[in-house]
Amino acid sequence: MRSTFGADVADTVRILYGGSVSSKNAVELIGEPDVDGFLIGGAALDADELARICRLTERTVR
Repeated sequence: MRSTFGADVADTVRILYGGSVSSKNAVELIGEPDVDGFLIGGAALDADELARICRLTERTVR
């Protein structure tokens, strides 16, 4: 995003990934340089899976 729109835009726009998010791919997805968070769909219906996604993501972005 930075190379296309410049530093000011890249530093202020937040990108939420809205595809399929699970505990199996959350670390890889949040590691993408322009992904700032997730819009979690079906995985949010399972409290244990949602908790795993949150824990994995939190550890990765620290």
